[in-house]
Amino acid sequence: MTSTKTLAGIRSVRTLVEEVLAGSPEYVVDCAVGSNSVNVFIDSDHDLGVGRLADISREVGFLLECENVIRGSYRLTVSTPGIDRPLRHERQYRKNIGRTLRIHYQKADGSGYMEVTGRLLRVQEGGVIIEETNDAERRIEFPAILWAKLQLPW
Repeated sequence: MTSTKTLAGIRSVRTLVEEVLAGSPEYVVDCAVGSNSVNVFIDSDHDLGVGRLADISREVGFLLECENVIRGSYRLTVSTPGIDRPLRHERQYRKNIGRTLRIHYQKADGSGYMEVTGRLLRVQEGGVIIEETNDAERRIEFPAILWAKLQLPW
C-alpha cells in the first residue's frame, strides 16, 4: 500500500519534472518515490538520447534540492520507460504505430479479459486499431486496456 506521504512526494516530483519539460517534446510517463530513491520515467515524441536525459536529470535534481522535496539522501534516476514497462499515454501509442504490441484488455461486454498481440495500425477516437496475425483488425478502447507492452521482433 502506498502511503499518503509517498503519494505527496510523487505528486511533488511529477510537478517539478513537468516544469522542467514544459514546452519540450518530452513528457512524464511515471514517477516512483522510495525510501531512498526517486525514479522518473520520461518519453518523447522524438528520439530521446542519453545527453538529453542527463540534462533533464541535472535540472530535476537541482529543483528537488532547491525545493527540498525529498528529505534525506536519495538516488535520482531519470530514464526512458524501457520495453518492460506498459504504455500509459496516448502519445506513447502514437509513437509506436507500426510496432507489435501485446494488449491485455477487458471485453466490451464486461464478461472477462482478453489478450491480443498484433501490429499497431492506428490510434484514433479514444482507442487503437490492432492488426492481428490473421490480418483481422481489432479496435480496443483506451479505457478497456489494462496494460499494453511493446513486443520485441525476435
